[in-house]
Amino acid sequence: MADMATDRKPAAARAAAGFLLLAAGLSALLPLGGCDGSRTATDAAAVAPAADADDGASAIAWHDGDVDSAFAAATASGKPVLLYWGAEWCPDCKQLKSSVFTRADFVARTRLFVPVYLDGDLPGAQAWGDTFRVTGYPTLVVLTADRREITRIAGGMDLNLYATTLDNALGDVRPVAEVVDLALSAGAPLGADDCRRLAYHGFGLEDADVFPPALLGRALRNAAARCPAEPAALRSRLQLLAAAQAAGAAAAPGADAALVHAALAETSVAIADDAAQGNIDVLNTFPTGFFAAARAADPAGAAALGTRWDAAARGAASDARFSPADQLFAERLRVVAAAGLADDGKAPPALAAATLARADELLAKHPKGFVHASIVNAALLLFADLGEWERSRDLLQAEADTSKNAHYYVGHLAQVEEVLGNRDAALRLLAEAWARSAGTATRAQWGYDYLRGLLRLSPDDTVAIAATGRELLDDLGTRENVHRRTRQRLTKLGTELGSWATTPERQSVLRQLSTRLGEVCSAGPGPVDPSCAALWPAG
Repeated sequence: MADMATDRKPAAARAAAGFLLLAAGLSALLPLGGCDGSRTATDAAAVAPAADADDGASAIAWHDGDVDSAFAAATASGKPVLLYWGAEWCPDCKQLKSSVFTRADFVARTRLFVPVYLDGDLPGAQAWGDTFRVTGYPTLVVLTADRREITRIAGGMDLNLYATTLDNALGDVRPVAEVVDLALSAGAPLGADDCRRLAYHGFGLEDADVFPPALLGRALRNAAARCPAEPAALRSRLQLLAAAQAAGAAAAPGADAALVHAALAETSVAIADDAAQGNIDVLNTFPTGFFAAARAADPAGAAALGTRWDAAARGAASDARFSPADQLFAERLRVVAAAGLADDGKAPPALAAATLARADELLAKHPKGFVHASIVNAALLLFADLGEWERSRDLLQAEADTSKNAHYYVGHLAQVEEVLGNRDAALRLLAEAWARSAGTATRAQWGYDYLRGLLRLSPDDTVAIAATGRELLDDLGTRENVHRRTRQRLTKLGTELGSWATTPERQSVLRQLSTRLGEVCSAGPGPVDPSCAALWPAG
């Protein structure tokens, strides 16, 4: 569950073409309250996540103090740290809180850890994102008291597995990278504990260079072959994880036919296993482009895969082991596969109608609270896949009218208007979403969206672009607020501003903004990072 641009990283959180998710993470895995950026990372307080009617997060005894003191408490108690990095507005975070943090078995396991919540808008919180290499909301990371990472926990799993995943981390505190290395070692024995660590680690929540896809695929494939025969579910899940890595390579532009055929064969074997339904979170990591690539390489084989895929997704869509939102994500997987395998790139009308009816059913059944918010997010992605933009607009408007986090839905509404060709409405809504956001990191995210919208939709409005860029940088204030999550956005803006600055007038604006960024990067205590000011070209 990463930040919903995402930033929920699995496919269940990726938007259809033309629909740009605003959630950070990816997701996304996705904060209210302001911060002035005047405090350091060690000052970031750790508090219990905000509660809601159906939120059991308060049942967890969250550490009362900052992150440094959480590690001090871990040292004193001999317990690992369970770090929850999230945001109050993020739908995936709400899903986590309503479906996982409410479970008695999970709550009981957290007593064996020092659980600490870090809201992304707390002063200094984004600096911890640098330290722990986390970007998308939500991310759950288990660390030793000396700050070595043991594992990351992904979302969308069978709800019974979250407590078990904590058990795995308690029983084996080796960093998962060491377990991956073991799986890559020729002939090295793999025990059930090793296999569980690999099977339930949140691969894909790290930076891409931590576990390169080809290397990770080989490790998972080795593990599937060398793990104990029992429990068979571990082997099945590892086979499916390896197939997902192969599918990612097959869906890449320019992938050769042999690669696609191999991925199709591997996936067909893995999806044929009865355990596939229980591993719907792994199916969500398959890239949507894989199905079209498979159809082009082997129409008959792809069709057979589609039948098995649909059976697994259809079963998961009514499986009580999954949250309501994840059940709807499973419905969406049926649409994604069917569209990719169809000649016209569209899901059959009967399937589209059935999945839309299921979305309506779940929204009606859960009309408010955190469960509702997570279902809304799943429904919006389904609507985008099906081109149901009017449905998207209606749902987003209703949420914007009632939500405490209206900026999130207003920002999405802007994207719908842009897809529908209503440029003025889109820009007005992007500006409104930014104005209604609060908190340094959150305002940076929505200011970024508005500035990008101006560059796309009104590139000749140099006055608005200059004013928006200036306000965005003024909000940041000092380099203490230019960390991983915000820095990634500034980097993308730098590329886009460089491409935009094609006239003397535009180049003048870019010079002004680059100068202001340099001032931000030079302000504040601590050493100056020259790479910060270089994020935007000089114009």
